[in-house]
Amino acid sequence: MFIGGCGRFFEGTAEEMHKALNKTLASLPDDTKVFPGHEYTKGNVKFAKTVAKDNEAVKKLDSYSQANKETQGKFTIGDEKKHNVFMLYSDPEIQKAVGQTEPVEVVRALRAMKDKS
Repeated sequence: MFIGGCGRFFEGTAEEMHKALNKTLASLPDDTKVFPGHEYTKGNVKFAKTVAKDNEAVKKLDSYSQANKETQGKFTIGDEKKHNVFMLYSDPEIQKAVGQTEPVEVVRALRAMKDKS
């Protein structure tokens, strides 16, 4: 998990990423702070805005990332559930953008789109 996104599926699968994000990490308390190992927030927000145009939490993250160089430790699991498109697999806007509704396929399609962006 990165702020507003996730890594490529180099050695894992969409199924594993979906489980890691949307079952394991999503089950943590909402106030759990997120400290990713890399700062990719601006790139993640740029992509998120293409599939979640109406998401207010994505807009808020965009503003924050433009004003601040570092985002590690500033956001929580609860925030990620609102602005991380890989955790928003059931959002109708995102499902429409990727042309999928099944959770793992939404995550797979999002990652494929992000890889091309």
